[in-house]
Amino acid sequence: MAAGDVARHRAEMPSETAAILDRRSLARDHRRLAAMLRLGQRVLDVGCGTGAITRGIVEAVGPGGRVLGVDANRELIDAARRAHGAVAGLELDVQDAYALPYRERFDVVSAARLLQWLAEPARALAAMARATRPGGRVVVLDYNHEQLRFEPSPPARARDFLAAFLDWRAEAGMDNAIADHLVELVERAGLRDVVVTPQHETLRRGEPDFTARAGIWADVAATRGRQMVADGFVDEGARAAAEAQLRAWSRDGETMTMYLLAVDGARAA
Repeated sequence: MAAGDVARHRAEMPSETAAILDRRSLARDHRRLAAMLRLGQRVLDVGCGTGAITRGIVEAVGPGGRVLGVDANRELIDAARRAHGAVAGLELDVQDAYALPYRERFDVVSAARLLQWLAEPARALAAMARATRPGGRVVVLDYNHEQLRFEPSPPARARDFLAAFLDWRAEAGMDNAIADHLVELVERAGLRDVVVTPQHETLRRGEPDFTARAGIWADVAATRGRQMVADGFVDEGARAAAEAQLRAWSRDGETMTMYLLAVDGARAA
């Protein structure tokens, strides 16, 4: 199987991960995009998932705006249609990020936490740039998973699982440090006036939703971990132990920081 095909297979989201996407919002989870939006804009949300952030985009551009959310996963688009399909100004469609059919159509094109799952992120960014009108902007938001920090550090089984998760991704051609490569990718797509905005996600004990949000890596062990077992990167015993340790950390830990950058650039007028 070619690297791109392996990445596509591993990027397929288990149905259980939809709950993670549903917890997200434009205001909290894509702050740079929220600051860029204006009434009446046309916006393309690439990799929209279940549409939680996309719904916020519709509200931000108002009744005179138009928003198209696309995702390669038909099940996620179906879920987005069930949840948000009746919202005026919103369209949802199944599309491949590598082969977006749009040309010079949108004021803003966004991809949040998507490029990390692609073996050819530059190819997707080129398609996003083509979809942007002259003078419009492309904004991408993604992680450097190598900079994930816990305080205190989780136990050994959890740490071993997280290292295996990075290896599993890297073998498929995914860039674990893509946040720090976004500027180069955006510039290679021909975009100008590049802006870098740190969006690091720091969770602290005592915040109302700390346990739920800090449990994201336990959720990864419960979902992606089963894919890793099937691919031979961990055995089920190690996966289950890591999930339990990460779940316990989400109840007892103090702080977790996920390194996240937003990078945007303009298409030449």
